Amino acid sequence: MIGHIPTTDWADGVHALFTTHRVDLISFVPDGGHKRLIELCQADSTMRTVTLTTEEEGIALAAGAFLGGRRAALLVQSSGVGNCVNMLSLPAPAA
Repeated sequence: MIGHIPTTDWADGVHALFTTHRVDLISFVPDGGHKRLIELCQADSTMRTVTLTTEEEGIALAAGAFLGGRRAALLVQSSGVGNCVNMLSLPAPAA
């Protein structure tokens, strides 16, 4: 297809960034748009992947990882961002 950008290019780049920056805990709600990135992370023995039921769980998981000295990433598509608003407001008062 003319003008088509392969969808795997961005996934490979993001996975490489995770590796470079020692992000070793990846959480996500199953999603077709992140399929290739999820597969790359699951195949990487240096990373732990966690399947979530809601994006809010990923905020708590990432906060706990940070407190434990680990680096985490939460894969979120646009609709999932709205699900995280309340959870993102909690860390500031707790700090």
